[in-house]
Amino acid sequence: MRMIVDFDYIIIGGETTGLALASILSTNASVRVGVIEAGLRKDDEMILVPDPEYDWNFVTKPQPFAQNREMPIPRGKVLGGTSALNYMAYCRGSELEHNDWEKLGIKGWNWNTISDAIKSAEAWSPPTRHAKAHHADNVAKNHGSYYYDLVLPFFATINKLGVVTNQSEASGDVIGIWTNTASIDPQTNTRCYSTNAYYDRVSNRPNIVVFTGAQASKVIFRQTSSSDLRATAVEYHKGGRTYKVPVHREVIISTGALQTPQLLGLSGIGNPDLLRRLNIPVKIDLPGVGENFQDHLTVTMGAELKGSHETTDDLSSETFAQQRLEQYRLSRTGMLSSTLSTLVFIPSSSFIPPDKMQSILSTMDEALKLPQIQNSPWKKWYDVQRAWLENDGIAQLEVILFPSYTHARCTNEKAKHYRISVFLQHAWSRGHVYMMMFLEAVKYALKIMETGALGDLTAAIIEPKPSWSDGELMNYIRSNVGSAFHPIGTASMLPRSANGVVDNELKVYGTTNLRVADASVFPIHLGTHPQATLYG
Repeated sequence: MRMIVDFDYIIIGGETTGLALASILSTNASVRVGVIEAGLRKDDEMILVPDPEYDWNFVTKPQPFAQNREMPIPRGKVLGGTSALNYMAYCRGSELEHNDWEKLGIKGWNWNTISDAIKSAEAWSPPTRHAKAHHADNVAKNHGSYYYDLVLPFFATINKLGVVTNQSEASGDVIGIWTNTASIDPQTNTRCYSTNAYYDRVSNRPNIVVFTGAQASKVIFRQTSSSDLRATAVEYHKGGRTYKVPVHREVIISTGALQTPQLLGLSGIGNPDLLRRLNIPVKIDLPGVGENFQDHLTVTMGAELKGSHETTDDLSSETFAQQRLEQYRLSRTGMLSSTLSTLVFIPSSSFIPPDKMQSILSTMDEALKLPQIQNSPWKKWYDVQRAWLENDGIAQLEVILFPSYTHARCTNEKAKHYRISVFLQHAWSRGHVYMMMFLEAVKYALKIMETGALGDLTAAIIEPKPSWSDGELMNYIRSNVGSAFHPIGTASMLPRSANGVVDNELKVYGTTNLRVADASVFPIHLGTHPQATLYG
């Protein structure tokens, strides 16, 4: 094992939060900052335009409640992490949800604190007149200059269904339909991610060093007089060799909700029973490591359009795709300069009929009385999320229209298509309650496809059919449900007695200088896309 230069701070994971944090720490010229990143730096169009290929290619185990399918959960294996391959949605969360974090025993993490931090990470770019015509507001980031012709009919239909247009979604109230802000550089119309937004601005400083292609394998500790452990070095592998990097102040793990618990476990921190089965010496007994995994789950429906429209279906034509690529390269305009522009967030009362909601709540309340729930370390979590179900200020469902759809039932080769995806925002279980909410979400999406201006443009709903029975729709959900790629919670910021892994200052329990800074610390999911919160 080779010892190399030491650092004051070592950040494991040059991803969304980690690389931003390293760049900020390096503003103090008296400290040395090291970043250990398994991926490589990629400076090509596959990063700067949507749909990059740099991924860990993670999949779940076969899911028994989803027809035993394995589900992909993309995570960025590249400098910049998942900020280099996400859909660039940049949305602040809900004031009500953030304030309720404190009800879980977390001190100081309320809306005022978090929103101030998010604002400090933002650069404001006023929307163009064209963007304002598509309901863009005046918050930070960029709204883009290209909009599909389905955007305004979609707004009109959602409004007709009683959902308001929200012109101030960044204020802490996300309910409504609104034009999405995105992490796009408005000068170049390219992806703005933690590498070019943070690291490139400081990479010439002598006190920050980034090791790429380096896979961290564990944090090394020594015992202190207080019985807590102190991180003294990080071990990593690169090019078939093993290295150990000493650290003087702190180690910060920022490898995301899938890999942070893995690294903690390899370092001897986690559930003792699991660690012993894996022959890993137990350093700290923290059974919450790897638990509380949550994600936004999604189901998609597709339809055929009437008339002539420009959609991403057109990119299947090699000539059209090449023309749009040339347009983007020459002027940074057109289809390839855009990302999804319109989001809808609604409470349960907007998509679940009152009688069905009462049935869901009755079933849930009976389950919540069970001893295993009443005596669970997650009891406060259940109480908070139960209250959210009846709060019209809390988003339980996100709806997105995508201007494309590919399916075996798309038999009209000349037709254009669209799809609508629904995303449940707050996980409950794999059982009756969750499936009933998904069923109502799918029915609501079908109603959107048949209503108002969008309904007038819809030639046929391809799958699932509005005429299908509840049983058929349930089977469709089980066969098609997937991850929205927003995993959180596996190193939760909660009291240690509630299966917490880190405290209010993100320090791992039982250590003096090991912290976690990524989505794994979220104690409960937010009804929004997590990127803005992670940068904050």
